[in-house]
Amino acid sequence: GKTIGRNKLLPKVSPGKTWEGLLGGVIATLASAWAIGTYMDHELGGRTWLVGAVVVSVTATIGDLLESAMKRAAGVKDSGTIMPGHGGVLDRFDGYLLAAPAMLLTILLLA
Repeated sequence: GKTIGRNKLLPKVSPGKTWEGLLGGVIATLASAWAIGTYMDHELGGRTWLVGAVVVSVTATIGDLLESAMKRAAGVKDSGTIMPGHGGVLDRFDGYLLAAPAMLLTILLLA
């Protein structure tokens, strides 16, 4: 997204995020989901993998933006000091905190 990204997603919250990056992430996740759904032995159908890919891409981005907004509201750059320069430990998992339950709900609804 940084290379081709021109249109900022929410510049006041996370200035590096772009709409092009979000779209690229959705496309890459869809491609991965298609490959997994096609070539791996599993119980989930292809539709579940593809819908889940979109759900995970979007909710992970929302989770990242929410965590960034909370840090900005608190007036801090990092959510911790264990991983200097990485935004803190929470910054490594912020997208997962929304994406994991969203994917579980997707599986429960579609599988």
